[in-house]
Amino acid sequence: MKNMLLAAVAAAALTAPAMAAPAPKPKLVVVISIDQFGADLFSANRARFHHGLKQLGDGIVYPSAYHAHGQTETCAGHAVILAGRHPSKTGIVANQWYDSATGKSVYCTDDGAGVAAITPRESGVGPGLLKGSTFADWLKAADPKARVVAIAGKDRSAIMLAGHQPDAAFWLTAKGFDTWGADPEAARRRLELLTGFNAVLAARKPTAWTYADPACRKLEREVALAGGQRFASRVPPAPPPPFPGSPLRPDAAPPPPVIDALTLEAASRLIKTMDLGGGGGADLIGIGLSGTDMVGHAYGTQGPEMCDQLAHLDRSLGKFLAELRKDRRETLVVVTADHGGADFPERLAERGYGDARRLDPRSFLAALNAQVRAQAGVDWSPIKSSGLDVTQLYVVDRAGRPLADDQTRAKILEQAVSALRAHKDVAGAWTAQELASRKVDARTEAPLLDLGDRMALSFFPGRSGDISLALDPMVTPVPAIPGLFLLGHGSPYDTNRRVPLIFWWPGVAAQERTAPVNVVDLAPTLADALGVPVPTEIDGRSLHIETTQAQTAKAH
Repeated sequence: MKNMLLAAVAAAALTAPAMAAPAPKPKLVVVISIDQFGADLFSANRARFHHGLKQLGDGIVYPSAYHAHGQTETCAGHAVILAGRHPSKTGIVANQWYDSATGKSVYCTDDGAGVAAITPRESGVGPGLLKGSTFADWLKAADPKARVVAIAGKDRSAIMLAGHQPDAAFWLTAKGFDTWGADPEAARRRLELLTGFNAVLAARKPTAWTYADPACRKLEREVALAGGQRFASRVPPAPPPPFPGSPLRPDAAPPPPVIDALTLEAASRLIKTMDLGGGGGADLIGIGLSGTDMVGHAYGTQGPEMCDQLAHLDRSLGKFLAELRKDRRETLVVVTADHGGADFPERLAERGYGDARRLDPRSFLAALNAQVRAQAGVDWSPIKSSGLDVTQLYVVDRAGRPLADDQTRAKILEQAVSALRAHKDVAGAWTAQELASRKVDARTEAPLLDLGDRMALSFFPGRSGDISLALDPMVTPVPAIPGLFLLGHGSPYDTNRRVPLIFWWPGVAAQERTAPVNVVDLAPTLADALGVPVPTEIDGRSLHIETTQAQTAKAH
């Protein structure tokens, strides 16, 4: 298999257009992450793109770029994109995890150090939990005058793309775009870059979600969900119900297509205000577009909602690229995703995937604890999860803290793993010790990694579970709540791991590079294009993307 992959790479190199001498290095690098934009979603809708996604799709396209790790969540994926390292080295194993030192659940940006400008958090906010450096940090180290900024719909997307020493990282809240700083004054100064834009947002009237592509209307229909619910799949979607125990009102937030449009509009403003790409060296802006993920979770990937979300996104990206070209900056644009996503199980079942089903995470955990209590001879529930995620499980004492009794702990682990491996909805279960001792070549092509290897590349001591498990690929471990949750992701399977990776610049010669690559290859590829030194501990390798004088001359 490996020889076949190498042969495919060699064949692609022989058939690629001849490259002229390298052009001057790009002055502005734009890295766009489209949350939950899986390779299948990109390929299936490619013929429908007529604006920004069409233009970007005429660049250098890797339709099969893989996140090699097994725990494919937003924070983990965004850390990988510019770190060039798997979660086993970044330490960002999921959106949240159970901290074995404190006995508390930790969100991936709650670093206890940074301060938000608008909505301060008791647990702090910033990149402090991200281990090691990223391309953003390498760029700053190579040229202290380089500017680095990121903006996204989600804090975890912006913060992970921006690295440890950005000029700013912004994310959208109910009060406009927020940011973080080392102290309140630093956060306030950073926010000044978007204070005017936030005022504009506050004065705007709410925007309704209407069809950008009326052809998507043909996908409207009613779907029967688990528990006897009926889901009317349409645009605009029905207002979602309040999430139990949460003060959030998701119906009051801007529609997902609007969130992406606002993020790109704010990014254009930052490029102009900061004159990114206008200095002597290179600058970086990371852009996290969160709307596709919001639509996927709330409504699935195969209905009119996603169809129209992508039509809106295509148009918004078209406007953004037009602004970039108007400024005539020497720009390199990259598009990828933090993970992909499959459709929700009820619609999958209607389409012939008869094994597609839901798993109630609370019932699953309760049944596991009952079995372990009986077999291990303990009188408390010793297995806990971090939130609803049952793929990372922890052994705890009566108080919910890490269990210190090694003998009892070993007995509980043995019984829990045995029960999980026998469960019909579980494809594999591994103890922390098993994953820690597993030897994986981090540069192996992702399709060649087995389930255990993938989970090992997601394992980080003290953060990953005492038990990591992979559910059956047809199992969705979330309840059916239309408008909030119809599907989840985070699995080690290709529907979640495989994403597009696109490089575009004005005048690029279109190429389709079909041999698989790893997303960890992106950061060293950018470093190679800019002549930036790369640390030795990275897991990726350069793909040797180069602009050419002939192509640049054509564009200008």
